[in-house]
Amino acid sequence: MGNDNAKGHPPLDPKVADKLLHKLGNDDHFRDLFVQDPAAALGGLGLAPAQTKAALSDTSCMMVTNIAPKEEIQASLSELRTYLTSTDTHTVVHCFEAGSVASSLRSK
Repeated sequence: MGNDNAKGHPPLDPKVADKLLHKLGNDDHFRDLFVQDPAAALGGLGLAPAQTKAALSDTSCMMVTNIAPKEEIQASLSELRTYLTSTDTHTVVHCFEAGSVASSLRSK
């Protein structure tokens, strides 16, 4: 089991996950930054540089092209928080994509 996080990223600290989800669900400036410069967005939340790098690997859930509307993220807060803080691999590539937040999490 020691290599389960080889793809994706290690689990987020619950406080960081809460900050991330709050900002993705409420803050237009942060949402824009998350799409344009996800490393800066995650670093601004207090994520360590090594974890930020891992979070932005090609197979990570943090990569997003068309970010889900705030309402879609808010509707899935509990599922997203559970997913981001779990020890499972974080490779649901559509985790924050518009139209697929809930369905991506349920199908993993």
